[in-house]
Amino acid sequence: MSRQTWQEAVSWVTAAGTAIATSTTETILVPNVTVPANYMADGRVLLVKATGAYGTTSTPTLTFAVRWGGVAGTVIAKSGAAVTTSGTGGGASMTALWTAEFIVQTRSNGATGTLFTNGEIVLFTSTVGTAGTVTNYGMPVVLASGSTGGTTPVAVTCDLTADTALSFTATWGTSNAANSIRCDTYVVQSLN
Repeated sequence: MSRQTWQEAVSWVTAAGTAIATSTTETILVPNVTVPANYMADGRVLLVKATGAYGTTSTPTLTFAVRWGGVAGTVIAKSGAAVTTSGTGGGASMTALWTAEFIVQTRSNGATGTLFTNGEIVLFTSTVGTAGTVTNYGMPVVLASGSTGGTTPVAVTCDLTADTALSFTATWGTSNAANSIRCDTYVVQSLN
């Protein structure tokens, strides 16, 4: 039965985020979204979509995470360390694209509420695609619920009673000016 609720965009960006390069420190890709206290009622679903560009030298790893409470907050979903393709531009020359989509769902609310988050990130190569081949085929990266980036989904305990930052982060495995990533579009939708 329908709950007769609204779907709406609750946050978005109008400019590209600052590129993350020459670093192996987990860093937010776009400014945090502040989720109001008690907004995450039972069953509430946030859909997050993002796109961006990246460049590499060699084959560095790249790890993504979603955190509740800022870059030092609770990890509610994480990817494994994806090995990127070699030489996709790098530095100021980001020539490969990526896309991300994930869902954050409240399983229970309150001071010891639980959030269940899953999704995927697709890292494309810098080669123009050719029909009938796997050229520029996107490498899907699973964004799995929990803090390990594993394959067993879990609900994560979070305090949902206070205004809290929702963060989307990236971490390079190798520090190099040519290993760079930025977020160009980002939207958070409330589905119910």
